[in-house]
Amino acid sequence: MAHIKIRRPVLWLSLSAALVLTACTQGAKLQPTSTADQTQIEKSFALLTDIPIPPNATLDVERSLILGDLDRWTGRIILNVGQAAPQTFALYQNQMSNFGWEPIMSVQAEVSVLSFTRAERAATVQIEKRTLGGSTVSVTVAPRHSGGSVTPPPVQSAPAPAR
Repeated sequence: MAHIKIRRPVLWLSLSAALVLTACTQGAKLQPTSTADQTQIEKSFALLTDIPIPPNATLDVERSLILGDLDRWTGRIILNVGQAAPQTFALYQNQMSNFGWEPIMSVQAEVSVLSFTRAERAATVQIEKRTLGGSTVSVTVAPRHSGGSVTPPPVQSAPAPAR
């Protein structure tokens, strides 16, 4: 087995740089690095026509997955929102019905959750307070299961044939 010697100053410098970069990105609202990135994010929002997007929300592209578009998409979007969690909760509670979603349940707490259905789709909205202000919203949309729980068919027994 080969051993690699790393000098302590290089190791400490590398670790320090990693910690500083991590601390800078924790909870900070990062802007796209170019206008091309901004255009791509705006196009992503344009694909989502069936849910409310809070004002000045930014899409966390790396943590989001959108399959499809308009009112046929499936997946999860993560939004960083500038307003506090209670205001964001109120926005989704009041605005989802404007997009045709029917409420199923809601819980407002440290991590708030709202669930909705619309035709053959279901949506779950999860809202959390961010450390440095604002809130993080996770919206998951998927095809809805029809009916209740799945139960196996009854087992039928028959007498064994005589020999």
